[in-house]
Amino acid sequence: MGIRDILAVIILIAFGVYYRLIPHEPNFSPLIPITVFCGFIISRKTNVWIAGLVPLAVLFISDFFIGFYKGMFFVYLSFIVCFLLSFVYSKFFYFEDRIKQVLNVNASALINSIVFFVISNFGVWLFSNMYDKTLGGLAECFFMALPFFKNSMLSAVIFTTLIFLSYYALEERKKNFPIFDEYNKDIVNRNPK
Repeated sequence: MGIRDILAVIILIAFGVYYRLIPHEPNFSPLIPITVFCGFIISRKTNVWIAGLVPLAVLFISDFFIGFYKGMFFVYLSFIVCFLLSFVYSKFFYFEDRIKQVLNVNASALINSIVFFVISNFGVWLFSNMYDKTLGGLAECFFMALPFFKNSMLSAVIFTTLIFLSYYALEERKKNFPIFDEYNKDIVNRNPK
């Protein structure tokens, strides 16, 4: 794991924590896109366990400031499942074409939004007194959460596109300026000033 990979992990965690702490629309967050990015990219550049811990670190650090809550187990569980799905999905559907890949990771982000919606709202239904502990109560819980689901889906597409296009732009810059690439240090050594 190189310095660039460590920096990427720190930036992702800082961005995720910052966004959770500032005022924002409910469930309009970059956390699912960060999880997808970790499953697709960070897991290829670092250890898969480190990549999987990034979204959990974002949650834990920000929850430390926001406050811990009932049902947080289900939120954390949903992000573990989302990371694993993204990681497995990336093994079967990874494209060299950047446009296809952005569409692909957005599909993964939308799937993960559904996973988060189902798991986290099951936790709300199970641990809150707002809904009857019946199938009707569970259905009501899911129905009442639909406005949050809309925000989750919208933020998944927006932030996933921004994160991956930014990453691809940085990768292109690295190709055009190999002096900044830690793997091409020999170019710098051959041309000393």
